[in-house]
Amino acid sequence: MLQDHFGVNPILIDQDLLPDNDVKVKVYPCSWDGCTMHVGVEHKQVAKHLQQRHGVNTSATSEETDKISCLWMNCFDSPMKPGNLPRHVLSAHLPVRWNCLTCRKQLSREDAFRRHTQEKLGCQYARPAISYGDGVVEIDTECIVGGWSIDQNVMCIP
Repeated sequence: MLQDHFGVNPILIDQDLLPDNDVKVKVYPCSWDGCTMHVGVEHKQVAKHLQQRHGVNTSATSEETDKISCLWMNCFDSPMKPGNLPRHVLSAHLPVRWNCLTCRKQLSREDAFRRHTQEKLGCQYARPAISYGDGVVEIDTECIVGGWSIDQNVMCIP
């Protein structure tokens, strides 16, 4: 199908990534325990992917919750609560950075940027410049018809 057309494996994405109003979504290859899909680069998209595709209870953060290891390829961080894994994946494994246009500080997540603007004198009204590193792919969801797009080599998985 798509592999025959392009000679490469298609970009597999969760059907849930297809937005209601935005027409573009950014994704990055998931390297969690041999996963062959791409994951959205926003917190809620990472959390949903870890929960639906890898069985991680991303809402578990209580003191009684057992810690688990991150199964992202070549990750050697200490085990953590499952609810902290989406933040960890965003910070440690996805090449997305929030850059403060006022002081040029680079942060790895939107919540860290918001905290920076609240705490750093002179940056209260700062705007971010979001940079996406190598491997991040922007998909035009308007071109996905019937769950796939030949032009973009994308296939949606329900």
